[in-house]
Amino acid sequence: MHQGKVINAVGGFFTVLDQEGKKYICRARGALKKGSKTLIVGDEVVFQPLKEPAGHAEGEGIVEKHLPRSNCLTRPAVANVDQVVVVVSLKNPECDWQLISRIAILAEKETLPVVTCFNKTDLITPEQVQQLISSVKPFPYPVLFTSALSGSGIAELINILAGCCSVLAGPSGVGKSTLLNSIQPGLSLQTAAVSGKIGRGKHTTRQATLLPLDQGGSVVDTPGFSRLDFKDLTAPQLADYFPELEKLRGQCGFRDCLHISEPRCAIHEELGHTVNPLRYEHYKTFIQELYLQ
Repeated sequence: MHQGKVINAVGGFFTVLDQEGKKYICRARGALKKGSKTLIVGDEVVFQPLKEPAGHAEGEGIVEKHLPRSNCLTRPAVANVDQVVVVVSLKNPECDWQLISRIAILAEKETLPVVTCFNKTDLITPEQVQQLISSVKPFPYPVLFTSALSGSGIAELINILAGCCSVLAGPSGVGKSTLLNSIQPGLSLQTAAVSGKIGRGKHTTRQATLLPLDQGGSVVDTPGFSRLDFKDLTAPQLADYFPELEKLRGQCGFRDCLHISEPRCAIHEELGHTVNPLRYEHYKTFIQELYLQ
């Protein structure tokens, strides 16, 4: 038996990288297929080799056991990562601010660190970049501004990704694959222009793939998405996954304060100080969604 990590999953076949760096195309044992967990990228597994790799061809095997996960994201579907890098573009397509908060909530549920990467700074003026920097203050997560075209911010992104397993998440067309090609040209990931008709990105990454990085660590390139709903989350729990709101726990006038219209709410007093007004608008929108579920 060998132990390895699932680095790609397509149509019931799983590419597993073993501890010696060999790749095997595996199917899951029948008992695993009947279980409640579906194998996803990042899963640690025990597998039985059936055919050893030869030359550039992968070996073959059967996954016998699915090892416990340290964390798991539902969208993008990936397990056992160290941090989430939310990638959005400043233009073409327009920045989806609300999606940043949605992805961050799912990361917070798994106690994963979040980094926000604003890409395509080459498409706006330096003055607009400065305005954006001002508008995201205060912000609960590290913020990075990048451009694959000019190279701005690429060195900083390399440092952020080095030595850990990261997942890049965000809409289609924001430049996730292009950024990875800039970091490591040998990856040769497919990219495409944003549709001029609908102003949205085209899906060039079809499935999540875990990629090793030359500077150490790895990164999961994932398909883009524009919609993300909350499951297994109730309205009273929501503030727990907004770190800037959670820090003010216990300072409101009422123990069960939802931070909407209640008197003596500590959140209202901190708007523009420790709580970003735009983030608070997202919070109120999500509260309404959760009550309608």
